[in-house]
Amino acid sequence: MKLKYIVDKEVQVKEYLEYVGLSHHLRKQVRRLDNIKVNGNKEKNYYNLKIGDVLELDFAEELNDEYHANFDDLEKLNILYEDEYLIIVSKDNNISSQPSRRHLKDNLLSILKAYFIKNNINSNIHLVNRLDYATSGIVLVAKSNICAFELTKYDIVKKYLAKVSNKFESSSGLIDLNIKREEAPSIKRYVSNDGQVAKTKYQVIEENDDYSLVELELLTGRCHQIRVHLSYLGHPIIGDVLYDGKKSDRLYLHAYYLKFYHPFLKQEIEIFDYPNW
Repeated sequence: MKLKYIVDKEVQVKEYLEYVGLSHHLRKQVRRLDNIKVNGNKEKNYYNLKIGDVLELDFAEELNDEYHANFDDLEKLNILYEDEYLIIVSKDNNISSQPSRRHLKDNLLSILKAYFIKNNINSNIHLVNRLDYATSGIVLVAKSNICAFELTKYDIVKKYLAKVSNKFESSSGLIDLNIKREEAPSIKRYVSNDGQVAKTKYQVIEENDDYSLVELELLTGRCHQIRVHLSYLGHPIIGDVLYDGKKSDRLYLHAYYLKFYHPFLKQEIEIFDYPNW
């Protein structure tokens, strides 16, 4: 990742980086990598800048070649937003977020790698959030480890839509139930007092005789959190046979909303991706 500034203050490089709001972590990276250029010439952290100078920082990272690039499925990549620092995509249901023994190439990360290669994006892929294999929706991807780290400093609002069984007694509420994993090789989770803290807000959008449509906001990010919470309350997601939901053509859970503060553009980004149900 590269950052570029047109200097508007006569100070040393290290002081200017603090002036423009670069985090302490990034300023340490600048010193460690020693990739500072002023007007195209390599300079040190203590170089005295002049107004109008072009200051460039290069946070190059070693590329990871451990996973395959999937060019065959590149046309399936649904890009919702992209800039030089990150990319936001919509993941289909029934595709893994990252490689595994069963999904060496048919996974989102491998498709993104093909996209990066095709578009000469010389950086690693950092999935900021991951979705279960059967869950569809928004995935935030950083184009560098620096961007991924900076994003962890701010709250990311994540909301989902789900079709679930049965009607709710209350139209909204907070589900505050700890979650624990069953013993391996099971992948299931269950509600347990000695499990990890898990909190989910819900809001009923629509109810009928066939299902309830509910909006859910994750306040914590436990694996299978929404699925476990809803099933425990007697509202399993339709299509979630792992947690006693009705059999269907798919799992009716979709990450449809994302809001976060962009650490480099210095603005709030809000993305919607409504499911085609």
